[in-house]
Amino acid sequence: MNIVVFDTETTNLEKPFCYNIGYVIFDTDNDQIVLRREFVVEQVWHNPMLFTTAYYADKRELYISRMKGRKITMDKFGYVCQQMIRDFQAYEIKFAYAYNSGFDEKVFEWNCDWFKCNNPFDNIEILDIRGLVHQKVAFTKAFQDFCEREKRFTESGNYSTTVETLFQFVAGDNNFQEEHTALADSEIECEILRYCVDLGCEYGKKYKTYQSIKRDIDKVLTIEQVDKDGNKQVDEIIYKSRRNYKDESGQICRIVLKSE
Repeated sequence: MNIVVFDTETTNLEKPFCYNIGYVIFDTDNDQIVLRREFVVEQVWHNPMLFTTAYYADKRELYISRMKGRKITMDKFGYVCQQMIRDFQAYEIKFAYAYNSGFDEKVFEWNCDWFKCNNPFDNIEILDIRGLVHQKVAFTKAFQDFCEREKRFTESGNYSTTVETLFQFVAGDNNFQEEHTALADSEIECEILRYCVDLGCEYGKKYKTYQSIKRDIDKVLTIEQVDKDGNKQVDEIIYKSRRNYKDESGQICRIVLKSE
């Protein structure tokens, strides 16, 4: 069976004009990539005011270098979609994968509607690689120990499950940095997918994704209470970060939360 793993780079989240598309077609029977393609979208590239709003607009020189080396093709969005459709038909693709696939699916729906062209994923089921990661990796002691050791946490203090963190863990390379170009990201996402399948996941099967991977750690809750006479009392409670503290004393209090 052949599958496609794809990625997109866009100008922003609200109006996600796509300027970079990359994908690999992977032969699951022979465990190898059989096709790689990457495109820069002409309409966005030649609109400097639009392209400069992209989060990774500073990679423009990298794209120029690769286009000169004929590693990336520049074409209109509609022609890119036509090439994808031809490839998907030639390799009999029934399943597509992306990391956080809901975003990339939205990107194609939005751009196909904007540019009035056929969506190459219309008859293909798109599956989220995060589901396989959450099924076989994210809740394991080995992965969470890695995150604790390397300080791989989200802004809210939970375990990070970004592509970069997962590939660092899978490849055993703590210094790996995600390139944030579509083909390079597709290749590493394919490696993460293969890793999960080696652990027991199945190609073509949908797995549950979680909003976050909670980090159950002790924190200190400092409570300053003031009685009616203005006297202060300071108490500290050590509690698990996943539990909610509710003050039922009825007294005026100010709560300050600190990590240990």
